[in-house]
Amino acid sequence: MFTDLGTARKSALTLSKTLMAATMVIAIGTQFAVITADDFDGDVAVLNEYDPFA
Repeated sequence: MFTDLGTARKSALTLSKTLMAATMVIAIGTQFAVITADDFDGDVAVLNEYDPFA
């Protein structure tokens, strides 16, 4: 979990490039988290998506 959106975005981009998988930054209350697109179930607000193939 991150409290800074900029840090969450950088982590998501790095993770996406490392895993070669799409990642998302999601908002949970006042904090942010990074998940892979495979783990997304639609219950949270997606702030950013990173696709290493785009």
